[in-house]
Amino acid sequence: MLCKRLWALLLAVMTLVPAAVAAAENATITAEGVNLRQQADTESNALRTLALGSQVQVLAQEGGWYRVLLPDETVGYIRQDYIFVQDGGSRGAYVLDDDTALRGGPDEHTYVVERLAAGQGVRVKRVVGEWYFVSANEKAGYVHRQHLTMTTASMASASMLKQGMEGQEVEKLQQELYRRGFLGKDGLTGTYSSATRKAVLEYQQAAGLGSADGVAGAETLNSIYDSSNDLKKETATFTQLKGSVILLDWFEGGEEWLHKGAKFTVTDVRTGLSFRARRFGGWYHADVEPITASDTAIMKRVAGGTWSWDRRPIWVTYNGKTVAASMHCMPHMANPTRSNNFDGHFCIHLKGSKVHENSKECPRHQACVTEAYRAGR
Repeated sequence: MLCKRLWALLLAVMTLVPAAVAAAENATITAEGVNLRQQADTESNALRTLALGSQVQVLAQEGGWYRVLLPDETVGYIRQDYIFVQDGGSRGAYVLDDDTALRGGPDEHTYVVERLAAGQGVRVKRVVGEWYFVSANEKAGYVHRQHLTMTTASMASASMLKQGMEGQEVEKLQQELYRRGFLGKDGLTGTYSSATRKAVLEYQQAAGLGSADGVAGAETLNSIYDSSNDLKKETATFTQLKGSVILLDWFEGGEEWLHKGAKFTVTDVRTGLSFRARRFGGWYHADVEPITASDTAIMKRVAGGTWSWDRRPIWVTYNGKTVAASMHCMPHMANPTRSNNFDGHFCIHLKGSKVHENSKECPRHQACVTEAYRAGR
């Protein structure tokens, strides 16, 4: 029995240490002050800080992290973008600055093989101190690390656009952002400004892209230039909310949730258009008005250009919830805000809401509530 226990203990030890290292890959830290963390999480405890050029061995890859072994046998996790696996073939990177020198050796005094443009994709072959040996445009040479940003892919895309860049590719991106409603006309400058970065970030979030950072990399560019992708800002809310819509009875929490004074987003199910509105009154249902003249203009588009009593299925988003509802598009009676170009107010009904005049449910409103709920599940 004792021999069996000793043998089991020996096997456990063998799996924890050098046996795992046999299949490990050599790697180099590519930045200063990189944290080695206890778990694959930026909130995890930092075991220590590693200097640029530190050598480690990669034991495994877990999502966007590497599990690594240090020379003193400490094991921890490092984010993929701060490490280069020497035995792992190549790694993609983007050039950060225009007129970056691709040099014949890892020294700023060596001859220039070629000049690289900002946003250009290159392939990193190995790391030599603070220099990367790369291939670009069918040529090879060295680029200082300050002029490159690494990707987690084995090869960078043909281009990457970020704040500070300018030129035809930036202008092309801005035109597409403008067409989709994420960038204003005054943003068509040909320079990747803070406004362009904000527009890219909003597009990335609306499209549900993994890299929502305001930088137009391969995933973003492929998405935004995809002719089958009809995403526009005015319908982005519809795309994001689909799948999260709930039913809420007006008399069982709905009236308290959509309280008087609440400012919320109305999304029309049939057109996908969204606008902002405010509840100011009502007791059996919500008496509501568009907040601004721009909101009124969108609402009139929802109505087909003419105000109408026709009921419409909508989603109401407020305070972390999106609820199935119904509205008509006819301004009538009280008009609290004069500057919104809406001569009156309109009504929003939730499940169980009633008409003020007869204290009964409106079948047409309730049918639209059901339609809105089914569309949003």
